[in-house]
Amino acid sequence: MIKPALVRDDSGAVINTDIQALNKYKSERALYRKVDRLQSELNEAKACLKRLSDRVDKIEKR
Repeated sequence: MIKPALVRDDSGAVINTDIQALNKYKSERALYRKVDRLQSELNEAKACLKRLSDRVDKIEKR
């Protein structure tokens, strides 16, 4: 017999029992966190390059 993927517990909450879907969700969340972390690092690098560019421009104008 096939187990239903969604069941209700004693409190009435819906619980997803599909292990493959849970594992897929976990791996996708890990990838989203990785992308967010890389985006943050990229923004830091852009800000650093902007500051360096501003300093070089300031030095060249002297």
